[in-house]
Amino acid sequence: MLEIENVGKRIITRLTELNQKQADLCRVTGLSNNAVSQYVTGKRTPDTLSLYKIATALDVPMEWILTGENKYRKIDTTNEKAESLTEQEKEMLWKFRQLDARDQEYAKANIDMLYDKALKKGTLSGSMIGGTGEEAAASETA
Repeated sequence: MLEIENVGKRIITRLTELNQKQADLCRVTGLSNNAVSQYVTGKRTPDTLSLYKIATALDVPMEWILTGENKYRKIDTTNEKAESLTEQEKEMLWKFRQLDARDQEYAKANIDMLYDKALKKGTLSGSMIGGTGEEAAASETA
């Protein structure tokens, strides 16, 4: 049996985890403020398309929003680095995916610039080239 009254709680829980607000969810999904508010308060259950949009925006399976089960998407285990993302990296990736293509290119250009700068300064070890970029971040804050 589905616990429909908890759909809204799960949406709010995930928004909180992502440090997002209902307005952010509306902007990303194209759903109205009224619709999201009704989902969150349990006055209405999202239809399939709305549920898909919400799940995609929150980066959780539709199943989790409906049932509370299987919260995290399965990650391709052939890529070990994906499994070791920090919470900050996950948040950055989520935010990046919310951007339009033009802004994604802008963000990538900035990351490339910082990476190249750190590489030229010699703050990246050979084993880290193409890695997590933690040294690049450290060199920028130092």
